[in-house]
Amino acid sequence: MDAGATDKRDLLIAVAKMYYIEGLSQQEIAQKVHVSRPTVSRMLSTALREGIVQIRIDDVSSYGLDLAQRLRQRFGVHAIVVPGSDNPEESKQNVGAAAARYLEANVPSGSLLGIAWGSTLSQVVKNIRPNTIKKIDVIQLIGGMSDRTKDTDANAMALMLSRALGGDSYLLQAPFMVQSKVLRDLLMDEPHIREHFAKIQECSVAVVGLGSTNPELSAQFRTGHITYEDAKRLRSEGAVGDICGRYIDIQGNQCHTALSDRMIAVTLEDLKKIPVVVGVASGRMKADIITGALRGGYIDVLVTDEQAAVSVLEMTEP
Repeated sequence: MDAGATDKRDLLIAVAKMYYIEGLSQQEIAQKVHVSRPTVSRMLSTALREGIVQIRIDDVSSYGLDLAQRLRQRFGVHAIVVPGSDNPEESKQNVGAAAARYLEANVPSGSLLGIAWGSTLSQVVKNIRPNTIKKIDVIQLIGGMSDRTKDTDANAMALMLSRALGGDSYLLQAPFMVQSKVLRDLLMDEPHIREHFAKIQECSVAVVGLGSTNPELSAQFRTGHITYEDAKRLRSEGAVGDICGRYIDIQGNQCHTALSDRMIAVTLEDLKKIPVVVGVASGRMKADIITGALRGGYIDVLVTDEQAAVSVLEMTEP
């Protein structure tokens, strides 16, 4: 940015502060900076357009705040509960936007942010506003999925998120699931993959989706990584969903399956070592995996909607 552009931006910031923070009128500002009132009006419009001024409407209802407080008291996590919707996609968008605002406000510059994959996480990434002030690097926690799911694939999301946050991306050049444990072990022994998982240890924050074993909701089922029979067997063994591909039951216990031996993804033990893990999920049908994640202590921050929050509280009533 050249000196002229810097001076112009500094003037826009000064004018915006006088108007929105100090409460000066446009005429008073015009007199202070020696321009006309219409020029001040145009400058304020430019400040909005360029993101210098950001107007935020807090749409978390008092009901949502009450649910969040009850979740904090019961599970000891920071909870953000947004209004739900009869439209599942709208609920995902609401949760994604709320999680994006949380990350923007709470992840400091210089951090390494870990990201998994999934449709709700995709909404988080899409709602992150480009930031030219912070520099936050992003690292994949889980291998890639497939070309047909590029909007929700870990590689694509890590790259998109790092660009928005002004940082570098550390991409895991390996698939999420391979054909056998032998192949998984061989790949995990590759130097660049070993280095990648060592780098994950430096994460200060991670954001993860909470997946389901219900074929209607399962991203692993949609991408062909598990079959209907696999999903049925997982549920019969007590699995209610997954975090970074790792299955757990409703009590938060890990479900060790043959599928686990074929995955290239962060372990739940290593995920727990990350200081702040943000979990995102929406809808009543995600209540069991949310409950398992909370009971297992895998997440520190939960971003969800009212329907899911109510269901979790009902099923865990003492």
